[in-house]
Amino acid sequence: MLPSLIAFQSQNVDYFTLYSPPQLQIVLFFFSLYLVAVGQGGHKPCTQAFGADQFDGQNLEECKAKSSFFNWWLFGVSTGTSVTYVIVSYIEENFNWGLGFGIPCIVMVAALLVFLLGTRTYRFTIKRNGKSPFVRIGKVFVEAARNWRTTPSLKAIQERTQENLPHHGSHNFKFLNKALLVPACLKGDGKACSITDVEEAKAVLSLFPIWATSLVYGIVTAQSSTFFTKQGITMDRSIGSGFRIPAASLLSFIPITIILFIPIYDCIFVRIARALTGKPSGITMLQRSGIGFLLCVVSMVTAAIVEMKRLKTAKEYGLVDMPNVTVPMRVWWLIPQYILLGIADVFAMVGLQEFFYDQIPNELRSVGLSLYLSIYGVGSFLSGFLISIIEETTGGDGKTSWFNNNLNRAHIDNFYWLLAGLSAVELAAFLYFAKSYVYNGLGLLTLSAVLPFQSTFDCQNTHQSTSCSPPELRIIFFFISLYLVAVAQGGYKPCTQALGADQFDGQNREENKAKSSFFNWWLFCLSACTSVSYVILSYIQDNLSWGLGFGIPCTVMIASLLIFLLGTKTYRYILKGDEKSPLLRIGKVFVEAARNWRTSPSLKATEEVTQGTLPHQGSHQFKFLNKALPMQDYLEEGGDACTVKDVEEAKAVLRLFPIWSTCLVYGIVHAQSSTLFTKQGNTMDRSIGSGFDIPAASLQSIVPITIVLSIPIYDCIFVPIARALTRKPSGITMLQRIGTGGFLYAISMVIAAIVEIKRLKTAQEHGLLDMPNVAVPMKVWWLVPQYAMFGVADVFAVGGLQEFFYDQVPSELRSVGLSLYLSLFGVGSFLSGFLISAIEKATGGDGRSSWFNSNLNRAHLDYFYWLLAGLTAVGLAAFSHFAKSYIYNRRVIF
Repeated sequence: MLPSLIAFQSQNVDYFTLYSPPQLQIVLFFFSLYLVAVGQGGHKPCTQAFGADQFDGQNLEECKAKSSFFNWWLFGVSTGTSVTYVIVSYIEENFNWGLGFGIPCIVMVAALLVFLLGTRTYRFTIKRNGKSPFVRIGKVFVEAARNWRTTPSLKAIQERTQENLPHHGSHNFKFLNKALLVPACLKGDGKACSITDVEEAKAVLSLFPIWATSLVYGIVTAQSSTFFTKQGITMDRSIGSGFRIPAASLLSFIPITIILFIPIYDCIFVRIARALTGKPSGITMLQRSGIGFLLCVVSMVTAAIVEMKRLKTAKEYGLVDMPNVTVPMRVWWLIPQYILLGIADVFAMVGLQEFFYDQIPNELRSVGLSLYLSIYGVGSFLSGFLISIIEETTGGDGKTSWFNNNLNRAHIDNFYWLLAGLSAVELAAFLYFAKSYVYNGLGLLTLSAVLPFQSTFDCQNTHQSTSCSPPELRIIFFFISLYLVAVAQGGYKPCTQALGADQFDGQNREENKAKSSFFNWWLFCLSACTSVSYVILSYIQDNLSWGLGFGIPCTVMIASLLIFLLGTKTYRYILKGDEKSPLLRIGKVFVEAARNWRTSPSLKATEEVTQGTLPHQGSHQFKFLNKALPMQDYLEEGGDACTVKDVEEAKAVLRLFPIWSTCLVYGIVHAQSSTLFTKQGNTMDRSIGSGFDIPAASLQSIVPITIVLSIPIYDCIFVPIARALTRKPSGITMLQRIGTGGFLYAISMVIAAIVEIKRLKTAQEHGLLDMPNVAVPMKVWWLVPQYAMFGVADVFAVGGLQEFFYDQVPSELRSVGLSLYLSLFGVGSFLSGFLISAIEKATGGDGRSSWFNSNLNRAHLDYFYWLLAGLTAVGLAAFSHFAKSYIYNRRVIF
C-alpha cells in the first residue's frame, strides 16, 4: 500500500520483466515482521495468564471453570486460525495483500479497545510484594550455594523453620533448604530467605524436567507446516475437473479438528472423568499432557506408514526420477496424521498451558506461559538442527539423503520413524518425572558427582553417627547418566570396532594379516586403559574428587570424538548399502523358504536358476533355504525374487548361531571374575607390610594386565611361528583360537576350585568356620593364577570371537555381528545370575548351608567352580563339534 510514485526497479529479460521492490518497502516489511514477533511474545502469555487470573482457584466451581477456560481459549484461537486460512488467504490471493493484512490489523485494534473498556471489571489483580520474584528466587539459589558446606544441627533447623513446611513438595530439592540458614551476623535483621521464597524456588526448579521432556513434542509439531505440506505437494490434489486444493490448506485440518474435539472433551470427556476421579478437571494436567504425547507418537507412526505407501506408489509407476509428476495417490491419505496432531494438541497443548500457568508462583504466571511457548520455539530450532545433522550424515558423496529435493528419492519416512522413537523416549522420561512430580549419559555422571553432596534436611542423627542421603535431583542425574552410558556403549562398541576393521582390505594378503592383528591390538589398548582406570581413576575418585574422576574420562571421550570426526574424510572403506536393507533381504529368504517348503523342484529347474556352481562349499549346508530361490516361470514373470547371494548370506548368518550358543558358557565363566573371585579375596589375608590391606576388587586389574603382557607375545611371537607352520595369515583359524580360549577358561575354573578347597581347609584348621569377619590366614596372592589364566584365555577367546563375528557376517551387518559377540557376555551374565539363583534355591533352605552362604567359610564355591569347569568342558566339546563342520565365508584368505 506504499504510494505508487515510489519507483520499482525493473529489468527486461527476454519476454519477462523482473521487478524488485524499493529498499524502503523491504525495510518496512521486515520491521513489521519483527514487531509482530515481539508483540506476540508479550501478548500471548500475558493475556492468557490474565484471563485465567479472573478465576478463584480456591473455589471448586470456579476451579472447574478455570480448567475449561484453557480449553475454550484453544477453541477460540483455532477458530481464528481456521478463518484466517480460508477467508484472509482468499482475499490476499484474489483481491489485495494490503486488505489481507489490514483486516487482522483492524481486528487487533478493536480487540485492544474491548480489552481496555473492561479494565475496571477485572476481578483479580496480583499485587506485587516488596521484592521482585526474580530477586527473591535468585537469592534462594545464591544462599543455598553459599551455605552448601554447612551442616547445622537438627535443633537449629527446627528453630529456623518454626512451622510445618507448606506441602509434600518441600521434600524435593532439599539442598535449597540451606538457603534458610542465617549467618550469625544477620540474625534478627530480616534479610534471610523465607520458607515461602524457598518453596517458590523449588516450584520453578521442578518445572524444568517437565519442560525438557516436552521438547520433542515441539519438534513433532514443527513438521505439520513443513514436511506434511511437502508430502501433499507431490500427491494428487485434484477435486473434480480442473481444481487442485493447495497443499498448505491441509493445515486447516488441525484447527478444525481442535474446534470439533474441544466441545467433546470439555462437555463429555471431562464430566465422565470427573465422576470417576473426583478431580475438577477430570484428569490431572500431566496426565492430559502425557496422553497428547502418546498421540504424537501415533501421529508420527501414521505419517511414516503413509510416506512408505507414497514412495512405493511412486516406484510402482516409475516416478522415482520424475519429481514434478504427481504421484497417483490421493492427498486425503494425509488427513489422519493431521487429525491425530489436532487431537494431540487438545490434550498436550492445553495441558501444558494450564500446567505452566498453575505450577509457578503467582507473580510469574506470564513467565510460566512464556516457558510453555518456548517449547515450540526451541522445538522448531531443534527440528532444524536435527534435519541439518541428518542431511549432513545421510547426504554427500553421491548418497541420497533423507531430505533429497526429489521427494521420491528421499526418506522422510525414516525421519518420521526417528521422531516416533524420540517421542516414545520422551514419553517414558516424561512419565518418570510426572510420576514423582508433586503439584504446588559421562557429562551427566560428572554433573551428578559435583552437585552439592549434603543437604541440610537429608541427615539423620543416630546416637553418635550421622547418615546422609544425597538430594533427589542428584540421584536422578546419576541413574540417567548410567543408562545413557549403557545405551551409548551399545552403539559405540560394535560400530567403532567394525569401522576400524573395515579400513583393511580382506582380499589383500598383507592387509589381511594386519586386520587379524588389529583385533589383537584393539584388545591390548582396551585392557591397557582398563588397567589405568583401575589404578589412577580409582585413586582420584577415592582420595580427591568423584567429579574429577568422572570428568577425566568425559573429557577424554570428547577429545576422542573430535579426533574421530577430524579423520572422517580419510577413512578408506565406507560400505555402501544396497537399495534393500540386508535384514530385509535375509528375512525374505527365510519367509520364501518357509512358503515353498512343500515344493520339490526338479534338478534341472534348480540348475537353470542358479546358473552355475554355488559360491562355496557352505552352499551344501542348510539346503532347505535353497527353496527360497525362484523357479524359471517366476523369473519370466519379472518377480522380485531372492538371489543366490541372498540365500548364501542367510546361510552365513544361520551358521553363526551354533557357535554363539556353545560360547555362552564362556560368558557365564567370565562373570565370576568380578563377583565370586572378589568375594573370595575379601575373606583372605590382603595385608602388604604393616597396616595396609589391598582392596580385593583391585585384583581384577590382574586380568587386563595379563592381557597387556600377553598380546605382544601372541602377536609378535606366537602368530609368526604358527603362520610358518600353517601358512595362514593369522597363524591359527578364528575358531581354533576361540577353542583354545575355552580350554583355558576350563583350566581357570579348575584352579579356582582347588584354591577354594585350600581356603576352606585353612579356615577349618584355624577354627574360623563361624567367624566370617576374621581374615583366613592365607595370602590373597593364591588367587593370582586364576586371574592370570583368565587374562590369557581372554587373549585367545575374546580376540577370536571379535574377529569371527566381524568376519563371518554379510559386509553390511558387521556391526550387528560384533553386537552378537558382545551379547555373549550380557546373556552370560544373566545366565550366571539365573544359575546361582537356581542352585541357591536347590542347596539352601531347611537349615542347610547353600553353596553361596553369606558366610563364605560355610559356603561351597568350590562346588560351583567344579560345575562351571564341567559346563565349560561340555561347551567346548559341543563347540568343537560345530567348529569342525563349520565352513568359512569365501572372502577369508588363508
